[in-house]
Amino acid sequence: MPEDDLALLIDAARKAGAVARGFVGATAKRWDKPDNAGPVTEADLAVNDLLLAELRGARPGYGWLSEETEDNTDRLGHDKVFIIDPIDGTRSFVEGSDTWAHSLAVAEAGEVTAAVVSLPMRDMLYAAHRGGGATLNGTPI
Repeated sequence: MPEDDLALLIDAARKAGAVARGFVGATAKRWDKPDNAGPVTEADLAVNDLLLAELRGARPGYGWLSEETEDNTDRLGHDKVFIIDPIDGTRSFVEGSDTWAHSLAVAEAGEVTAAVVSLPMRDMLYAAHRGGGATLNGTPI
């Protein structure tokens, strides 16, 4: 059910925020992705690893698509897929801005059924699921 997936995404996003806060943006180890695709930091990878363990651990039958994990066609064989950007706005993270976020979603048959965008440095968590409306920090918006 979308609301069960949403609860899982919210919990995982909060844990991701705790991990990311453990890194200082400008001092986090950083690499540049090939083809000028932007930076990646050790924080991106640590958050990705946490989310993979938390989400796939809870829903092993779901596929996985993440900006920080090599894509493969295995996800196409799953009815539901996690779609993840561990740190959306890595450049902002590196610059020490508070505008970066964790973006997490579940899609079923190509349609997003639950999603969370968490800005941990601003204590803002947007959440929505199919048929349930959207909230900011639990308050309908």
